Amino acid sequence: MYSNLSDIEKKLTAHVSKTLALYTKRSPRETASALLSWKRAQDLYDEMVSSIGPLKGKRLLEIGCGYGLFLTICLNNGVKAEGIEPASQEFYKFTFNIGKEILKRSRHSKRLIKNSCGEKLPYKNSTFNAVVSLYTLEHVQNVEKVLSECSRVLKKGGYLYIVVPNYGSFWEGHYGIPWIPYLPKSMARLYVRLYGKLPNAIDELQFVNQITLEKILKSKPVKVKTWGAASFVKQVQDTSLSGGTLGSAKRILDILRYLGILKFTAHMACFVKAQTPIILVAEKVS
Repeated sequence: MYSNLSDIEKKLTAHVSKTLALYTKRSPRETASALLSWKRAQDLYDEMVSSIGPLKGKRLLEIGCGYGLFLTICLNNGVKAEGIEPASQEFYKFTFNIGKEILKRSRHSKRLIKNSCGEKLPYKNSTFNAVVSLYTLEHVQNVEKVLSECSRVLKKGGYLYIVVPNYGSFWEGHYGIPWIPYLPKSMARLYVRLYGKLPNAIDELQFVNQITLEKILKSKPVKVKTWGAASFVKQVQDTSLSGGTLGSAKRILDILRYLGILKFTAHMACFVKAQTPIILVAEKVS
């Protein structure tokens, strides 16, 4: 049984209304509800376990653990999990404090969330059996440094598990709008304005896509197992889809389903590396 977060959701709704919602023009309450959804966190945990296997008794690090829901579920399932969140950055102080509060309510130590960033992890080499990043890599300062650090702290045979929006796709989840793949930031700022939204968030995002990740990972001691194509095809066919990167695209998916071309379109998106989110699973080999 997970903690009731209704009071925290009210605080988060107010916070989002003064920050993210000013740019995206999306409902603060809807955003807060998605961020504090135990079901969504459980689904992310189940997807991870189905991809890399059970981790009970093993060490896991979550990069950018946010509000701590995924971390809590890991701990409740016997995983020796801990996370980092960059509380030294003003924008993330609120997130950091809520994450600690949710861990406390769930009867876990608040110390399991550390104030740190992915570019410089405070851990020794070969410490963790799994390093996980969920909708965080697009918010870091330097994607390559973060991936280098992730591979450094992984044990040989351990897994890197990353879920990140794909900017080589046709959908942008933060703004909840159709997207032009590989759009340069200069054009992206103009593009979001066409939808009546402010481009402020664009400057804070890394436009991660599968092609750039492939180039970065070539120099890392990891072997990619999957980019999440099968999960994407399965997800877009889920009629109960809500929240997350694809949840706000449900109307478009329903139209494709009505036309009888949803599955075909999903497979074609994967063929051109346009599935979103990317679900990267890679094993450390040396």
